[in-house]
Amino acid sequence: MYRNRWHFCPKTFADWDKMLAIAGEYEKLAAAKGWAKGTFWSQTVGETPTEIVGEWDYPDLAAFQRELAEYECPEMKKIFGGLDELEKTRPICQELLEMLPLG
Repeated sequence: MYRNRWHFCPKTFADWDKMLAIAGEYEKLAAAKGWAKGTFWSQTVGETPTEIVGEWDYPDLAAFQRELAEYECPEMKKIFGGLDELEKTRPICQELLEMLPLG
């Protein structure tokens, strides 16, 4: 299994609400396109309590790559077009994690 994780740090609480609205728009598009459903998290305690973390799980790397290629669609670009304006000075961070088999 692969997990795609994105870290977002909104500048203000108003931007926080805007980012959550963007996440909701993305989820509607994902459902319509048959893409992986995301989950969105916030730290309860820690260094960056204003961070929003989005996670999407994929059964294999090929499924992740197929979906990532489809992100170039006009609807996706429209949804995420203004996201950078809501971010703090730190760039949006993305991770791709691979589940390790335990012996």
